[in-house]
Amino acid sequence: MQEIQTGKVTFHSSLEDLTTGFEWAKKQALEYVHMGEDPVGLWYEAALPGREAFCMRDLSHQIYGAAVLGLEKHSKNMLMQFADHISESRDYCTFWEITREGLPCAEDYISDEDFWYNLPANFELIRACYHQYLWTGDRDYLEHPVFTAFYSKTCNEFIDLWDKDKDGILEHYSVYGRRGIASYNECDIDILMAGDMAASQYAAYGCYAKILKLTGRGREAEKYLAMQKDVKKSYLEKWYDKKNRRFYGAIQSNGKFYPGYYKEGNFLPIYFGILDGEECLEDALQQLKEHGADNVEGAAYLPQIYYDHGEEALGYQALCYLCNPELDRREYPEVSFAVLGSITNQVMGITVNEQREIVTCPKLPNDNSWAEILNVPAAGIHVDVRHDGNSKTTIMKHADDPEKNERRTLSWKAAFTGIFSYALINGQKYPLSYERDAANRTVSYVSIELTTEVPKTVQVV
Repeated sequence: MQEIQTGKVTFHSSLEDLTTGFEWAKKQALEYVHMGEDPVGLWYEAALPGREAFCMRDLSHQIYGAAVLGLEKHSKNMLMQFADHISESRDYCTFWEITREGLPCAEDYISDEDFWYNLPANFELIRACYHQYLWTGDRDYLEHPVFTAFYSKTCNEFIDLWDKDKDGILEHYSVYGRRGIASYNECDIDILMAGDMAASQYAAYGCYAKILKLTGRGREAEKYLAMQKDVKKSYLEKWYDKKNRRFYGAIQSNGKFYPGYYKEGNFLPIYFGILDGEECLEDALQQLKEHGADNVEGAAYLPQIYYDHGEEALGYQALCYLCNPELDRREYPEVSFAVLGSITNQVMGITVNEQREIVTCPKLPNDNSWAEILNVPAAGIHVDVRHDGNSKTTIMKHADDPEKNERRTLSWKAAFTGIFSYALINGQKYPLSYERDAANRTVSYVSIELTTEVPKTVQVV
């Protein structure tokens, strides 16, 4: 059994709902963690409780919360299990669920000709792997042959085989049955194409292009950036009803748009970022506000979607909903992992960007509240972050991980939503820079170097 420290992170806040929610989520999530005693190796449950397995969709979403708990080795093993089982005999799908024995789950898999599979999963796994690279700095996500083969086969052979009409977006025909469903919405498999299919492809192309650039293959990356651009153009032109200011969520097998709200087919495109910065994002969000999600699996995405796209009040409401002890099926693993990820990445705004900077951006419900999270493992080190309202942040970088046997400087990008005049850094005045977020709002920021065990405070004025 491997000795791995997990769950060192702690969270405290004037917001009691979040404090108790974090404590519950951490305890619940750790109960699903397995430390290498099984044939599959390090893993955590990411499927129906009691199935003793991890599902491709659930895993790709749960990695955000798992990262907060320091489960990077678990996530890497699980992601690699899926990547390693991509197969021509399964038409470049992999297994939908893998058991603790390292085998395909019997509930979903009978043979390579008969198994359950949602096609967006291949694409989301690429996005998940790229996130893990950013968060951990582990270059295996860029260079390991198991991962690179999966990326290449997904963005080439997988697409060529499943995109029968060659319009750039994968389809599901009725004769496929459960093998190759066009959406994460599992209520009706007689759907030709869905919005989350297009959006997951968009996200995967962008992530794969970034991976290629990071490994010196910039010219090849241009191909996938062009494919990404084409998918977005098609989605915005064909799937958006300008007259009624709404998006369609799916195309039926008869070629006509599904008339109602198709849940994941409608709200996951927001999650995958295909509408970032677009004026029609507001309309997609309005549809989500009106219809919501059908189950806890869908509800687990909502805090992240709302927070990341300018709807912090609704994000807070969606997060408290997941934390409610009365919530039906709250024990579903995805819920606790989603709470941990959303509090850390969205409320506290802690991420790692493409420049390998630690980024913070407070999104507290009001300026009278405060929150702090301690021992967050990010970018290969641990940090403590405290927000006092939404205009003041303090951070401290702990000593470098002794396992990595290195000491290095680390840049901190302190960001704040809104237009501010200048920043006070430990009391000294500094100029700010500005950018736009996914909701097209102005964000003010300043980047500074962190010194080990020396707290830095940035307040914007």
